[in-house]
Amino acid sequence: MARHQRRHAVSRAGFGARGMIVVAVAALVAVAVVLAGVFVWWMPRPSTSTGESSRNASEPASGRSIASEDVSGAADLTTPGHEVLNRSGVPQPNAGIVGRKAGEARMADVKTAIATAMSASGGTWSAYAEDLTSGATVSLNEQPMVAASEIKLYVMLTIYDRLASGTLNTGGRNTDALLGEMITVSSNSATNQLVLMIGDGDMAVGMQRVTDTAARYGFASSRQLRALSDAGTDGSGTENWTSSADCGRLLAALYRGQLVSPEASQSMLTLLEGQTRRNKIPSGVPAGIQVANKTGELGGVENDAAIIWGKAADGSARDYVLVIMTSGVDSATAQQAIVGASSAVYAAMTA
Repeated sequence: MARHQRRHAVSRAGFGARGMIVVAVAALVAVAVVLAGVFVWWMPRPSTSTGESSRNASEPASGRSIASEDVSGAADLTTPGHEVLNRSGVPQPNAGIVGRKAGEARMADVKTAIATAMSASGGTWSAYAEDLTSGATVSLNEQPMVAASEIKLYVMLTIYDRLASGTLNTGGRNTDALLGEMITVSSNSATNQLVLMIGDGDMAVGMQRVTDTAARYGFASSRQLRALSDAGTDGSGTENWTSSADCGRLLAALYRGQLVSPEASQSMLTLLEGQTRRNKIPSGVPAGIQVANKTGELGGVENDAAIIWGKAADGSARDYVLVIMTSGVDSATAQQAIVGASSAVYAAMTA
């Protein structure tokens, strides 16, 4: 009996030890399972979209690529703050290949027409033409030329520019009347009054502001260095300067409504349409054709800058700019050459 009790006690002790081992092993297995699950959960998993990782690295939250933003930023840095001669004005030149090719072909004929007519006149001459439909241009003998009354184009521009910015002190004078006199009958007195107005009563300041405004709008060859005189010069030997390309681009910008504002451009065009001196470029186009122009004359200097609303044989519009400037030639010869060039250019533009 005693032995049986001892065996039973030993048996219970052995069972207890084995049970503890089993429990310990089970606990270790459970810990291992938990750790394995944590490890599997923590490991990085592949994306379900093969492009997601690279897309997230290269795009901001808005979805626009960084490359596109960089390009946009670069464009902003290189865009002039004041770009009045941008060809996006209204009406736009024909950007199509056919329109461009046709414009270029016409301008080749225009170049020949101008060179033929002007070369025979002698002296110094410069010319600029632009097909306002295609935007094609031609420039011959481009150089600064004595402006004579062409400088009044830039006085007009400066007046409108300062009116728009609210910086023109009219002193109670009638600006519209003075502008009309300056452009339509080329009054030097009206011009000088406007320049004084621009300079707040100081002629030198006014002339510098005209020069600065021309430069700001991209007309770098145009400078007013002296007041206008009915005697032709002020006796100092100083002249006002511009170029055929400056005048031509100014007129093209007016046509497209790009100078100061569309409304200001139209107002300036209306003034030029009222020009009374029509003995040069307008005399070379058919009767009834609309022309807006500004002439310039001094001893030995004959200039004209014009917009012509041409019509082809089929009735289509052939609008263009033509500027011709001369020096060192007697007036009659120069005027005759300009009329001849204008007639030949009209024929080439409307063929």
